Parts: sequence; structure tokens; C-alpha cells
Amino acid sequence: MTEQTIPTALTPSPKPAGRQFAFRHQALLIATMVLCSVVSLALIGFRMAKTGETTYSSLIWNLFLAWIPAGLALIAYNIYRKPSCMGAAFVLPILPVWLLFFPNAPYLLTDIVHLRPLPEMFYWFDQILYLSFAFTGCYLGMISLLLMQSTIRRSIGTWLGWLFALVVLFLSGFGIYLGRFTRFNSWEVLTAPKPILKEMIDWVTHPKSNSETFLFAIVFSVFFASIYFVVVAIVNMGTREKG
Repeated sequence: MTEQTIPTALTPSPKPAGRQFAFRHQALLIATMVLCSVVSLALIGFRMAKTGETTYSSLIWNLFLAWIPAGLALIAYNIYRKPSCMGAAFVLPILPVWLLFFPNAPYLLTDIVHLRPLPEMFYWFDQILYLSFAFTGCYLGMISLLLMQSTIRRSIGTWLGWLFALVVLFLSGFGIYLGRFTRFNSWEVLTAPKPILKEMIDWVTHPKSNSETFLFAIVFSVFFASIYFVVVAIVNMGTREKG
């Protein structure tokens, strides 16, 4: 039995791959995600130990939130490896929760607004620290979306899978705006939905006065989408070379 390639967002649906190959591939992805996270945590841990200050410690919480959609995407991807009604019944409840937490991954890219020269540490070190967390959040988001798009593609087709990815990329811009500028948290959609709903209604009813909101959402979505397209191209290039 020959070893088959992992399905990607752009390639036609192949026959189900062997479980051994699939788990080995996922183990590599998880290992790289853990590696990036450990490096980021080591940097901030070193900073805290050297300075005795907890400056930028909020990055740790934001990194934890970025792991939630990645974990949910891995669960959904494995549950729906072989399309079935039972698999769909498990994945459908995961999807809205994943969408709710997904912006937390690219949100780490915007944490750089807090970066400033501080006397207790070299500025170049803090720059590397922030870049490490930003890259890790971006990477977690890319893998998360790639896995979820592959899951959707196996269910309803390649083109609708891409439509799903583009919609998610667009909505993530608004989600990040809610978190960065209006300071809402993902779980407040469930615990305190009224203020968020009021904010979103204001966007729709007063688009001119909220032009910066739309500008930020569109610009960030295009930026994040360009990174995602690069990742998809690299993944497809690798699988075609193996084939």
C-alpha cells in the first residue's frame, strides 16, 4: 500500500490517507507549533527573571487564546477525516466556537502597539520578543484555518471551501478590531452579547462615522490573506513534489 499525500486546500480530494502517515504529519505540525510557543515563552520568561518585571505578560494569555482555535481545528479535522453524518454532527458545534476564537491568533500581530523602549531591558530584545509572539500567533492561525478549510472542502467541495476561508479572513479583521480598539473578548459574545451587538449595529447604521473600522478590517484582512495564500502555495508545492 503506497503512502499518499496529505490533502490541501487547493488539491482535489484524494482517497483517505493511511492513519500512520496522517498522524506523523500532524505530529510534525504540532511539534512546530509547540516549538514556536516554547521559544516565545522562554523569551518572556528570561525577561521576567532578569528584570523582575511582569511587563508584556499579557502576551502569555493571548498566546493561550491563540491555541484554542488551533486545537479545535485539529479536533474537527480528525473527526471529519471520513465524511459521515455522525462526523458532521460533531464538527458543526465546533465550527462556531472555532470562528469565535479564531481572531485571537492573528490578534497577536497587533500586540506590537504596546512595544516601547523601557529602561529595564534592551529594546532589541523586546522587539524580538514581540516578533516571536506575533509569528507564533500568525502560524497558529494559518494552520488552524488550513485544517478547517480542508475539513470544509471534504464536506462541500473545493470552491465552497475557499469561499469559507475568504469569509473567515474578512470577518477576522472585524473581530480583531473589536478586541484591539473596543476591548471586547471572544467569550463576551456569549456572556455579554448586547454591547457587542450594539457596536456592530452602529457600524451598519453609521458607516461613515465608522469608516476607520471598515478600513482597518479590510486592510488587515487583505494583509492576513496574503500570508495565508503564501502558506497554501508552499504546502501545495511540497505535496506536489512528494507526488
